[in-house]
Amino acid sequence: MNRKRKTIKPRVNPIRAAAVYIFGLLIIFAGVYLFTLSPVGPLPEALPYLQSTDRVQVTAGNYAWFQPVEKPAQIGFIFYPGGRVDYRSYAPLAARLAEKGWPSAIIPMPLNLAVFGTDKAAEVIKGHPEVTRWVIAGHSLGGTMASQFAGRNPDSISGIVFLASYPADAKLASSSLPALAIFGENDGLVTTEDREKFRPRFPASTEWLVIEGGNHAGFGWYGKQEEDKPADISVEEQTLQVVQAIDRFLKNMENIE
Repeated sequence: MNRKRKTIKPRVNPIRAAAVYIFGLLIIFAGVYLFTLSPVGPLPEALPYLQSTDRVQVTAGNYAWFQPVEKPAQIGFIFYPGGRVDYRSYAPLAARLAEKGWPSAIIPMPLNLAVFGTDKAAEVIKGHPEVTRWVIAGHSLGGTMASQFAGRNPDSISGIVFLASYPADAKLASSSLPALAIFGENDGLVTTEDREKFRPRFPASTEWLVIEGGNHAGFGWYGKQEEDKPADISVEEQTLQVVQAIDRFLKNMENIE
């Protein structure tokens, strides 16, 4: 007579299982933490723009502030960096806007991700009461988070600039907020299809500009970016065109009461 043998399942030690689970989570969190703490950029060529000149006074603290030495405008410019991009990569942009008279701030983000610092612009606004109106801007993820701040603070923000970016949702679509959207022709991350897909989220009055030969990484001075397409123009040239477009936009805003 054959007797069936009972299969004895090994007992799982709940304490050991919990320890393994927690250890796995810690490894994942540590990897994400180290990843975000290792931002791309800046290129060495960007660093001199963090130094004061006879035209722009640069101060660093919780944010980098670029103050025009002579006849500063009453419209200020606040900038949110792209995701996992060192804020210093945008110093050439801010410095050149300040040279044209626009007080400008670049805000470093927690873990180098603007999603964790959406309301950081409030500190800049509070710290500079001499500036009567503010335009907020951002590159890529930074522009998306800037749109959230603008949507939640309509009394504090007078305009918005998107660089290779789009609003987080459709809340600004019915807004009369002046907006400028600049994209690169060769952008591999925000494609032509993406621009058309998210176009309904922008304010109806948005001004549109596509930089011929420009790409996604060319909006900052941090080098090549994964999945981006090669640019046909230099980062210097792309920055020049961006500065010129923003300068025109800000000048037009001076005429808006």
